[in-house]
Amino acid sequence: MENFRENKIPMLTGKEASADIVVTSFDTTLTYEKLDNACRLVRGGAEYLSTHPDFNCPTETGFIPDSGAIAAFVTASTGKTPTYFGKPYRETIEMICEATGFSCEQMCIFGDRLYTDIAVGKRHGVTAVLVLSGETTSEDVENAAEKDRPDYVFPSLDEVDQQFFG
Repeated sequence: MENFRENKIPMLTGKEASADIVVTSFDTTLTYEKLDNACRLVRGGAEYLSTHPDFNCPTETGFIPDSGAIAAFVTASTGKTPTYFGKPYRETIEMICEATGFSCEQMCIFGDRLYTDIAVGKRHGVTAVLVLSGETTSEDVENAAEKDRPDYVFPSLDEVDQQFFG
């Protein structure tokens, strides 16, 4: 919400009778009241957006629910699927190209998930590097369709540093 406020996007409390847009994302302060408000406003006709479909966020102590899990809750309750605007969607790559001035062929994306991080690269012509320090396992890579496999796989970012900057 801080990013919205910093960019002067008006925010509601959630208790209003209606809203134009509901956005869900990763939220470590999520409450049942927030979920209830989001569902009520979506049912009332608000456009439903979500930042990314990742179900789990890796932490030092294991996985915690991420944006996709929250969106799944709202979808299960309302029957409305959000429009996603983060990874693996083209808008993400277009924004990076615009912000950096680099083309897709000049970029490389690193990530730990096949279905978002690696997919954004593979679908849009960006070199995709998977690190196995998060959600995806070597077995997941082997079981993925050839078109969905990363260009490179490393155990962790430390190994990437050692390989290239060593």
